[in-house]
Amino acid sequence: MTIYGTLDRSYHLGRKTKKSLIYRLNRRAQEVIRSIEKYYLETPNGVIDLGTADGLMLGILKKKFPGAQCVGIEYSRQLVESNIDDRIIVLQGDVNYLPVPNNSFDIAVATAVIEHLPHPKRMLEEAKRVLKPDGLIILTSPDPFWEKVASVVGHLTDDQHCKVMNIRELGSLFNWVGYEVLEQKKFMLSPVGIPLEIPIENIVRFFGLNFLFANQLVVGKSKRV
Repeated sequence: MTIYGTLDRSYHLGRKTKKSLIYRLNRRAQEVIRSIEKYYLETPNGVIDLGTADGLMLGILKKKFPGAQCVGIEYSRQLVESNIDDRIIVLQGDVNYLPVPNNSFDIAVATAVIEHLPHPKRMLEEAKRVLKPDGLIILTSPDPFWEKVASVVGHLTDDQHCKVMNIRELGSLFNWVGYEVLEQKKFMLSPVGIPLEIPIENIVRFFGLNFLFANQLVVGKSKRV
């Protein structure tokens, strides 16, 4: 791992074999798809995934939205080379300086990325630049409390997170950059998934026990100028 907490090929292998990584990939993808279907009223023509790693999530999105051009940006050369899905495009690049033109995409996705960045505002500004008017950005990040717990028990020794913001801080940052915040919520009760997960999470949320969730989601819309 080097700059920005980038990962190597072993992360790709883990996402194919390790239960916790497989679960987190699929659960985050599920939340991204749900957000697109809820807040983007048309079928997206273009999706950009910031910090796409090996492109596995982008492949899930491509399967769901086959007509969309799906492009991923990844800093790690090893992870770029791990992508074998010819339906998508994975480019080596920096999420703070996206190698794509203005107003190019309907949807920007950034899952488990912002906590690795020393200047998170810059990524959100770049995402806004490449989004079309009324385009969506969908972001996930770990909850700070559970991040500390995981660090204490030694589960995050290699993650190199710069700063983990709480959901209010993330929402404020979205507003500062100029997004309209459409949704803020916490999710993910278990690192490996549980039966009847969504109904149980809805019950937990109903009773206001949001501190139990390990992940955070923010959905924003790029305002028309």
